[in-house]
Amino acid sequence: MLKGSITTVLASNEELAKTTAEKLGKKTENNIYYRKIGDLIRSVLTPQKLLDQAEALSISSSFYLVMNQLTSLEGELALLAEASGLKGVVVPPPDKETFNKVFKELSIVNMVSDFTELDEPVSDLGYVYIDRAFNVKGVGVVVLGFALTEVRAHDKLIALPMKKEVEVKSIQVLDEDQEGVLPGTRIGFALRNVKLEDIEGVTALVKPGVKTTNVISGYTKFKWSSDATSVHVVAGGFKILATINGNEIKLNGEIPVTIKRAIILNMNAKPKTPRVYGYSLM
Repeated sequence: MLKGSITTVLASNEELAKTTAEKLGKKTENNIYYRKIGDLIRSVLTPQKLLDQAEALSISSSFYLVMNQLTSLEGELALLAEASGLKGVVVPPPDKETFNKVFKELSIVNMVSDFTELDEPVSDLGYVYIDRAFNVKGVGVVVLGFALTEVRAHDKLIALPMKKEVEVKSIQVLDEDQEGVLPGTRIGFALRNVKLEDIEGVTALVKPGVKTTNVISGYTKFKWSSDATSVHVVAGGFKILATINGNEIKLNGEIPVTIKRAIILNMNAKPKTPRVYGYSLM
């Protein structure tokens, strides 16, 4: 079966992200770049907005942080990479001495290197992240996303947040039929016995028995970030509004308990302070 690696390119402008992604794969649909290496499909994501970048990182197994200068935007991207907890490749600006001085307290300074290809394995989290759902004439409901678990044709999964059971009728990867896939693979599932309106707003297909939670206990706040009580929690592809109360974060939704790390954003941060608030080890 096919398996995958997922990497996110963080750069201060779209052209720099594109140039980096083109070294790693070939662009196809939805601004995703792919490369097939044996039975591994590498997927490269190049989002440009902070929430989208955090979402992409939260399902990725690695990142590339590419800088050609040092501004507040690069600083925010550096904190985002740090919050992800992922392995990565950091390509610093020409002024490496200043880079090391500015980011000396972050672990990503140990990831500085020349450009190299990185394919980290994707953990099995027991669900499939979904980013699109639509009808196809003669096929029915089709969903697109990334398998974050092993899935085979005819498996039954639970659609979140509506908690409706669906059956995987067929699986495609890069327009080729598959009997099953392993974690990290970009997938298209045709679903059986379900209408699009039944799963409108679907975010994930979870294996039966995988529990969910709406509470996170404990988090780390970056010292450069301003205090906040209302935040966005981004974890495993889920983007959820949340409230901080002491050392606990209450989510306005549920996420699988299999997720081990969350990125915390304060989208209403004070001027001249980063919107990357911190992270949680769950």
